[in-house]
Amino acid sequence: MKAVLSLYPLALVLAAWELAARAGWVDPLFLPSLTAALQSMLANAGMLASDAGMSLMRAFTGLFIGASAGLTVGMLMARYRVIDSFVDPLIAAIFPTPKLALFPLLMVWLGLGEASKIGLVAITAFFPVAINTYAGMRNVDKFLIWNARSKGANAFQLLMQVMLPAALPFIFTGFRVATSFSFLLVVAAEMLSANGGLGYRILYSQRSFDSETMYAAILLVATLGFAVDRLIGLLGRKLLAWQDTAVR
Repeated sequence: MKAVLSLYPLALVLAAWELAARAGWVDPLFLPSLTAALQSMLANAGMLASDAGMSLMRAFTGLFIGASAGLTVGMLMARYRVIDSFVDPLIAAIFPTPKLALFPLLMVWLGLGEASKIGLVAITAFFPVAINTYAGMRNVDKFLIWNARSKGANAFQLLMQVMLPAALPFIFTGFRVATSFSFLLVVAAEMLSANGGLGYRILYSQRSFDSETMYAAILLVATLGFAVDRLIGLLGRKLLAWQDTAVR
């Protein structure tokens, strides 16, 4: 019940949307009512479900690739100074660059198909995971490391059984940020170059003046993003319950 009540800001926004449309304060071409958008969602359920499947496939494939690479690189940077000194300037130079600006290059290198879109999401997901993994492992309590070494732990055991578990709250935070970025970038990429997906559907509907379907697709993007974020938060609370710094 508490979780449901905490959603009242969303309910207020949706109610204001419906009221503004019903009262005629805004042209329906620019802002159809919430009920009209929901009716369009139901009427086009098959099409929107197909688009959502494409978007989720691209987002989660890119997220898996980028997060895996980020976790590996972050761990190596934290463990080996030579890798840290080599990779850190590259991250500092590339991370501030808007990732969408790289999409034309990816289309040239990887083509106009799925690879360029997945590649954009993977690049986007890489940085928050790598940076948070590095920060988490560098901030592991030195007492834990000394204690493990005194008990004969080798380098691999120290990394996998001491540093990695202790850094999990940082890593999980990076993963949560990467997931949000993945949804943002996959929709943007689909608006630029795609024949399917929620981003494509939003832009196509806007160009064909089908505002109900456009808002239905936007609602679906928001709903999926919200649901995934809440599921990740729940997973974090379960997995990191033993950590004082677990995600709340």
